[in-house]
Formats: sequence, structure tokens, C-alpha cells
Amino acid sequence: MKIIEEDLKKGIIKVKIEGYEDCWHLYNIIEEGDFISGYTYRSVSQSQDKIRKKKGEKERVYLKIKVTDKEFQEFTNRLRIRGIIVSGSEEKAYHTFNIEPDMEIKIEKEWKEHHLKRLKESLKKHPKICVLAIDDENATIAIIHEYGIEEVANIKLNRKGKMYDGEENKNYGEILSKISSIDLPLVIIGPGFEKENFIEYAKGKLKNYIVESTAHAGMVGVKEAIKRGIIEKIDEKNRIAMEMKIVEELLERIAKNGMVTYGKEEVKKAIEMGAVERLIILNSMVRENEELIKNAEEIGAEIIIISDLHEGGEKLAALSGVAALLRFPIS
Repeated sequence: MKIIEEDLKKGIIKVKIEGYEDCWHLYNIIEEGDFISGYTYRSVSQSQDKIRKKKGEKERVYLKIKVTDKEFQEFTNRLRIRGIIVSGSEEKAYHTFNIEPDMEIKIEKEWKEHHLKRLKESLKKHPKICVLAIDDENATIAIIHEYGIEEVANIKLNRKGKMYDGEENKNYGEILSKISSIDLPLVIIGPGFEKENFIEYAKGKLKNYIVESTAHAGMVGVKEAIKRGIIEKIDEKNRIAMEMKIVEELLERIAKNGMVTYGKEEVKKAIEMGAVERLIILNSMVRENEELIKNAEEIGAEIIIISDLHEGGEKLAALSGVAALLRFPIS
């Protein structure tokens, strides 16, 4: 993401989308009631004295909408922002912006501290990571995005013949082919020696990878690796790794009856007492809890927004979606 224009007195920030990961950040920044302006494509009605365009053909127009809803399609990286046109052709009609790289959009809103923090994070480059979780039966290939974990392949390993012969050689070749086509920093994990066998097979063809033993393979192993901080060895600033680490700390404090509280009312009381050090909240609950967030910011609490698209978000949702790490114990 790149900031092109900024005028916080008027509540305006204009950005350029540089990659699909930026769509996820914008999904967490843009809210109902905000105004979005930019060039977009729309079927425009023609007057009688003009040559009519072919059916379904669209024109590039500049529109401003008031946001009514939004949709982020994980792993397709598609962000759709829908709203009522307030400036441009066909005012009061509905229009949907399909947000994608190289677009420039102007956002007008009441910018809160957590919005600006998220925007600042989006300016940094956070490379995606590929994980190969392998044991002697299966190989799972997953991509770690900033917003979740995408399983892209699950390959069954055949154990016939000597190593690298017959079907096993074919399986290893398929794994290597898929990893090479993804072309991302690689983490190879799993129990036993299968990961070392694969590395020996792929000698000289793998670049920018680390290896770590885990108790499990498959998606269970991928999640285990994230919890243990393996992903951070490649990218210490990876968003999902940070979020899952925070949720694990929250659960650990709960298990030990430590300085923690959860549930909206309990967190609200802790904020009133000035006890909250970190407010942890699901991204889908930010809009309905703006006052809570504002009060937490006023006492100097850090606001941490957790995606509901990965396991950490699921665990936080089970705790009502709102929790806090405390500065001091409360009764």
C-alpha cells in the first residue's frame, strides 16, 4: 500500500493498492458509512442522440459512494466495497468497487487510532510463506497469508520400492514441482525423517528454506509450527504469527488464572479501572465496539485486532471475541 494524499483534518487519505494483501488491510479499515472515491467501471445509460454501446459494455467513470457493505473473499484476494453513489453518474444508485492492485482510491472517514495503525502496517512489506508439512504418508503444502492459512495441496506418499524409485520418486517430484511454482520462502516441517529424505531428493533445487521438527504433519502441523514461532524465523513481522501468539498468551493466562479478562462487560469494567494493557478484539466486532476501543485508547491500551479467518480468531470467538491482557490483577 502507498499513501498518495493525506489530510486528516478533512478525514481524507488516498491510497494506491500495490498488492492483493493490501485488500485485506482495507477490509479492516473501511467501514459502513465511510466514503470511497475512485475510477471504476460501470454500465452507463446513453442518451437518444448518442451511439449506444454494446449490451454489457462498461465505461470507466469516477464515482464517490457511501459504503453500505463489504466482502472479502479469502484466498482469492478479492475485495468488494458496495455503496450508494453520492457523486458522479446515476446518483442514489448502488455501485460496487472491485478493489485490485494498481487502483487508487480516496477514503473519507473518521480516522481512529487503530485505523491509522492498521494503515501504517499495510505500508510494510510482509512476504507470504509456503509451508511443507510432511510425514511418511502425506505431504501438505500451505501458504501463510497475513489473514489466514490456505491449504493448496495434499499429496499422498506411496511407500513402494527403494527410496527415490518408482512411485515415491514421482510423489517427491510432484511436491517439488508445486513448491517451485509457488516461489515463496519455504518452511519444511514434520515428524520423523521424511522431511530430510525429501530435502536429499531436492538437493540443489530448494532455496531460502528452513527445517524444523514438529509432532504432526498436515494442517495440524502447520498450526503447531505457527504457535511455536517457526514462521517468525523467516518473517518476524508476519501478521498471522503475531495474532496467534497473542491469542496463545491470552489462553495461557486464562489457564493460570493470570492477569486477563474476557467478555465485553468484564473488559469494559477493566478499562474503567485503567487495568487494560492490551485490548484484543475480533476484526468483525470492531464496528460495534468503537466506544470500547476509544475508551481503551484513552487509558493508553494497545489495540490488537485479530482476524477471524484463522485458528487464533476461532479461539478468540469462543471467548466472546473481546478480551484483555491486564496491567494489574482485578477482582
